[in-house]
Amino acid sequence: MKNPSTLVLHPDDRSTDFLNQIYDGKGFTVETRHKGKDYSKKEFIQQVKDHDRIIMMGHGYPGGLFMSYIDSTVVYLLREKECIFIWCNADQFVNRYELTGFYTGMFISEVGEANWFKIETTQAHVDNSNEFFSRLVGENLDNLVKLHSVLKENYMSTCPVIQFNNDRLYYKDEESLLAEQDLEDEDIGPAGGYGLASHI
Repeated sequence: MKNPSTLVLHPDDRSTDFLNQIYDGKGFTVETRHKGKDYSKKEFIQQVKDHDRIIMMGHGYPGGLFMSYIDSTVVYLLREKECIFIWCNADQFVNRYELTGFYTGMFISEVGEANWFKIETTQAHVDNSNEFFSRLVGENLDNLVKLHSVLKENYMSTCPVIQFNNDRLYYKDEESLLAEQDLEDEDIGPAGGYGLASHI
């Protein structure tokens, strides 16, 4: 997509300020308000409709992005956009609703999260990982295929946090999505029985 109009959805949260460098100074529309009284869903929907590319980032879960309107009820809007999903377990959201774009799986951005996965690290190592990731994303937004490949090839280190995160970076386009759907169709035979996948 050439020079897309970009909407960044990044709910205000000091613990994710490291993501700011992805969009600072680029002239994007940036929405940091939390959903609620001062930021209506109607306003959000119009913002999404008015932009070609939607970058969603912050803390999240398989059902969407915390403190935002990003959930199952707005999937129909995202299907029409170029999307970047950066939050913990965004892969489950993308896969469940058959979306496309660049997205992350579980992403360690805090020492507590590393501890949960029994990864020994320090705040300095986590901060370095966060800064490194955000800088690479910010420098490579012009093409999502390139963004994914640059991160997979360059967001690397002996640091176990970076290794963990790198293993959970994904990109899916329409062609990949159709291929996945074709495989799912093969799972169930025409008479309701199980097809090819049942033998794997």
